[in-house]
Amino acid sequence: MADITIPSSAPRVALAAAGSDLSDSIETFLRLSELLTGFDRVELLRTGMVEPYYDEVIRVIGARDVGALLAVVDGLDAESGSETELETRLRTTILDDERYGPVARNIIAMWYLGSWAQLPREWRERNGAMSADFDRVVSAKAYREGLVWAAAGTHPMGAKQPGYASWAAPPTGERA
Repeated sequence: MADITIPSSAPRVALAAAGSDLSDSIETFLRLSELLTGFDRVELLRTGMVEPYYDEVIRVIGARDVGALLAVVDGLDAESGSETELETRLRTTILDDERYGPVARNIIAMWYLGSWAQLPREWRERNGAMSADFDRVVSAKAYREGLVWAAAGTHPMGAKQPGYASWAAPPTGERA
């Protein structure tokens, strides 16, 4: 399937028009991504995919709904407690929620696999369908930078070369 080309400034302009501070929004999206993926800030930034994925989520569900989701994330971090309590709040407030859960699961898949899966029919009927919500690989770079490769301690076949004679050793299972 071909990638849809939408100017990268379009989602940011829409979010700015909605009255959000872009840098704060991207920081909150990065925090949500940390919580959802288990990878830390530096590991996610190293992929170069924070802003493209942020823009992708805006394309699919719209600036208003992204803003609402990020406000929930801000609320999670505002409450004190242990990591276990934070994970419980994440699960009950976002992952188990009818509105945010499917989007959050797609964000996880996007980070790991570099692809977007169409949101469930029930979600689209309840929240509205967007033209960018269809099954696809987000971009060639998204595939190459998928967290699945680091989690498996290997590299994306045909996309990044692991180095001379590295094929002779099995994957370590450690993050690359």
